[in-house]
Amino acid sequence: MAMGAPRERLIERALALIVEGEVAPGDAAQRARMALNQWRGKSPEHAAAVLEARHRWDALGGMADGLRAHFDEPEARMAANAAAASGRVVHRRKLLLSIAGLLGSGIVAGRGVQWYWQQPVFQAAYSTRTAQMLKVTLADGADHVSGSRLDIAPQSAIDVTLYRQRRIVDMARGEVRFEVSHDARRPFQVHTRSAVIEVVGTVFTVRDRGGPITVGVEQGHVRVQVRPRQGAGTPQVEVIDLHRGELVEVRDGQAEAVRQADTQALSAWRDGWLVFDNTPLGDALAAVNSYRARPIVSANGRIDALRLSGRFRTDDSVGLVAVLPTILPVTAVPRPDGSVELQAR
Repeated sequence: MAMGAPRERLIERALALIVEGEVAPGDAAQRARMALNQWRGKSPEHAAAVLEARHRWDALGGMADGLRAHFDEPEARMAANAAAASGRVVHRRKLLLSIAGLLGSGIVAGRGVQWYWQQPVFQAAYSTRTAQMLKVTLADGADHVSGSRLDIAPQSAIDVTLYRQRRIVDMARGEVRFEVSHDARRPFQVHTRSAVIEVVGTVFTVRDRGGPITVGVEQGHVRVQVRPRQGAGTPQVEVIDLHRGELVEVRDGQAEAVRQADTQALSAWRDGWLVFDNTPLGDALAAVNSYRARPIVSANGRIDALRLSGRFRTDDSVGLVAVLPTILPVTAVPRPDGSVELQAR
């Protein structure tokens, strides 16, 4: 049976007082709670409206914490500028009325709850310079378990956003090793140019130096969703499951065959090593150059396509330049600005 408009207006009034009593600062919240108690006693209809309003508010499961930030304002700062304080009071009142109207219109299980779960609880951006590495521990551990640990390689950039139901890393460039804290209620996703990697709890490395996107799993299981490049004839998303010791490369929106590999070698840079296994020289140089103030460049695409294998110290790119002509048909030509050009021999 539909609820009559007069009763709905009573519920909205009760909601406005409940919300203010929950999220407004200091004395304002106390005054709202006192007003609610007085209002409840006016009639049985008022009391019933308060019960229904409290039920709707409680159904949001703690929305007050997410809203309180909109109301927390040091009272000294408010008093210092009466005009600004007046404007904030008006803004707060409008926000209270909009929340009460949303809940009062019976959308507790719809937009109101959706809004609450879509609010991030943590956001941060991390970037590293040439030859700089960074270790980050996220506050996403469940049940007193330590949070996810991220090892970020030089010349990398990521944005981290934690929500109540999911964890998102947007990876612009570089290399990151993820040791994800297990939480089945909040999947962990890494978004790259051409793929989304999703896990619940595992250890894996993602590399994006401008060429192929490489994903290698050390422990557990990850799911890679490959985004087709724009204009591709097959727009469907390709889904690939990777397990321990497996690696896949995504190039131009297409995944190559999954292969067995030493996936721990992908993050050997944490211990001061760069490990290449039949890697195109152009891709290898992108990693090497993240440790150099002046890059090593190639003269043409044929040199980029040469394959490089071996272990090299991250802090000894001079030694790499010296050894390259002994293992590949190239000549290293120093430039006046300190960079080095590889030319065909």
